[in-house]
Amino acid sequence: MSRATGSTLCCRSSSLQPDLLAPRFDYRVVDGLGRARQRGGVPQLGGAVFRAGMLGPAVELAHLESGISIGDLHGQDWLERGSLAPILSALASAQQQWLALDGQRGLILGSGLVGEAVLNSFKIDAHKAALAAGFMKPALLVAAMGELIGNVIDHSEAIGSGVAMFSAEAGRFEFVVADTGIGALRSLTRNPDHASLSDDGAALLAMVEAGVSRFARNSGHGNGFRPIFEKLADMSGHLRFRSGGYGLTLDGRFGDRIARQITQKPKLRGLLAAVTCLAPKTAS
Repeated sequence: MSRATGSTLCCRSSSLQPDLLAPRFDYRVVDGLGRARQRGGVPQLGGAVFRAGMLGPAVELAHLESGISIGDLHGQDWLERGSLAPILSALASAQQQWLALDGQRGLILGSGLVGEAVLNSFKIDAHKAALAAGFMKPALLVAAMGELIGNVIDHSEAIGSGVAMFSAEAGRFEFVVADTGIGALRSLTRNPDHASLSDDGAALLAMVEAGVSRFARNSGHGNGFRPIFEKLADMSGHLRFRSGGYGLTLDGRFGDRIARQITQKPKLRGLLAAVTCLAPKTAS
């Protein structure tokens, strides 16, 4: 995954100052690029340079089944990585574990997900970063990351493709866990209880229900997703899950009602989960 990401995420030199007036590189841009490529067209950027501020869109772009390459985008310097430049470079260089000097961003790749010492170190780093960002209960964020990393290990059938990353700043914490394995639908339909699931969208909706897993009932698997993710959404969180041709979002940024939306998206390999939460004093 990281080598593919390196070829996909060729960007402006990190030595350049980010253009604060540039449009944001967000999920809408990823969806647009992916749809254009999926239709067999060449995305038209009109000379735009996008400013990256979140990890999720960059990782999702690299996982699209259609494969977005710089050559297809006319070879222009279209993405200003800004503060994300170091972690995206670490991802491209396939480092098993990486932590920024300031401790605000970190990642683990492949076998690092199943190495107890590496994984524990990563979780401790994430806990410290979330606490420094203003979260009073960082353990909840770390627990959610642990659930998603466990999902890669137990269900993806491609642990070597897995990646877990976090990025923190004052009042905000983001983490992404992704793989290029079999995806939500193929995984869940291995369990006869879920053999009737019709598409990736139905699988994503089922995935966040309590007790749903590729394993049999009462096996101890599939019980942690829903309660943890509901708490994250209550933490003014935005949660995006992607697999195959669908995306599921849970959005708790707009008061006391958590919005849930399932939408067709450009096809993506494996499973990706991206979560962004705001600390209470910034959640307005």
